[in-house]
Amino acid sequence: MVRYRRRLRRLARLLSHPTRIPRRLRARRRGSERAQLLARLPKNGVVAEVGTWRGDFAAVILNSSRPARLYLIDPWEHRSEEKYQQASYGGRREGQQEMDAIHDGVLERFSSEIESGRVVIRRARSLEAAGSLSPESLDWVYIDADHSYEGVRDDLESYFPLVKPGGFLAGDDYGHVGSWFGEGVTRAVDEFSGRCAGLTIIGTQFLLRKH
Repeated sequence: MVRYRRRLRRLARLLSHPTRIPRRLRARRRGSERAQLLARLPKNGVVAEVGTWRGDFAAVILNSSRPARLYLIDPWEHRSEEKYQQASYGGRREGQQEMDAIHDGVLERFSSEIESGRVVIRRARSLEAAGSLSPESLDWVYIDADHSYEGVRDDLESYFPLVKPGGFLAGDDYGHVGSWFGEGVTRAVDEFSGRCAGLTIIGTQFLLRKH
């Protein structure tokens, strides 16, 4: 009985602090939350993912949301600045050569969709890529790039005009604590939510609806 109670207390501590949950369980929970998020978003639309990395979630978007066109936006750029030392594209990586290899893997992974025009790769920083898209051309955008407060704030500002009225801006890691970006995502989303018709939170996923 004592051992059982200890296990319960340990589980309670884990659930109260997401970053302490084992990586496999976090990934499973994130997958469930993202599935719930995608269920709320329009299908067969023109959409964008800002921050593609290896393309795992892009594959889920293609299968679940069946977009007519999916823009995959990522610079696949190694960042050596001090603020990015703990980021997946910063000091934790070996350098630009590794980032180039990840980009090449995405090209190979979605080669048939790229050839058909269903997937369009934009290898550029998010703000630069936003400038290549037309106003109100997207049904929704998923933001999962630079998680710093300034990065999320600027992405929301830049992609908001590109989303159609009634469309959505969504993203990852809302409420996440204990990572290099602190409360950057949460703070930026909370501040921006006043410009939108509504804010929905599903675990660590956020969903903003444009008026």
